[in-house]
Amino acid sequence: MALNQIEKTTGLVRSTGEVKRRIILSVEAREKRGKSNFALTAPSPHAIFDFDTGLEGVLEKFSRTQEIYIGDYRRDKGLILNQAEWQAQWLKFKKEYVAALSSPTIRTVTIDTATEAWETLRLAKFGKLSQVMPNQYGPANDEYREMVRVAFGSDKNLILLHKMKEEYVASKANPAIANWTGGYVRAGFKDSPYLVQMNLFLDRTEDGFLCRIIDCRQNPMIAGMELYGDDITFQSIAGLVFPDSDEGDWS
Repeated sequence: MALNQIEKTTGLVRSTGEVKRRIILSVEAREKRGKSNFALTAPSPHAIFDFDTGLEGVLEKFSRTQEIYIGDYRRDKGLILNQAEWQAQWLKFKKEYVAALSSPTIRTVTIDTATEAWETLRLAKFGKLSQVMPNQYGPANDEYREMVRVAFGSDKNLILLHKMKEEYVASKANPAIANWTGGYVRAGFKDSPYLVQMNLFLDRTEDGFLCRIIDCRQNPMIAGMELYGDDITFQSIAGLVFPDSDEGDWS
């Protein structure tokens, strides 16, 4: 196709308005609220980068019918690694992660959990998780952002699973004391919600599991919607994001 005058003189490229049929999303939930189960309902072949232990007991029922590939980066093996070993671990993950995004057959990539992945990057950069000055975080922040952004150049679904932690606020009487609000907030890289196209919250109530759509860049009208029980699947979410698609497009 020939370039028009604006493209020739500016180097800019005219938008076609084409929308990629994939979702880059973050899922946040406390323990045993269905994060891994939800992720495994996404289209396969599926590459899962396992930094946690949440897949155990869940993976088995999906492996019978889906093509699932696992990268193991768990820190539950009783090993105390030095910084050089954490750096090797992170570099191994990045290489395999980029390969999965570049694969012609992989359809979904999941990081379980992105909370643990962020900690692994910090251990690789600093050799520790605490007593790091805020002004030292620049390179680590940039590297994590790039990890998410590179997915936008692919046609893969990307699912970032996040743990939640207790929320504390400083006491008005004594700012040096932090009090638990009774609530929970997402744990992990602080800018994750801004990097993705969609944010979900999962919970378990007396009536069963629920999924709340926090926001969605592709279809803002579905923000605030809730799904329950067996309707909490990637296919159901994708059908809301892309209402002109059908379930077969996401199986």
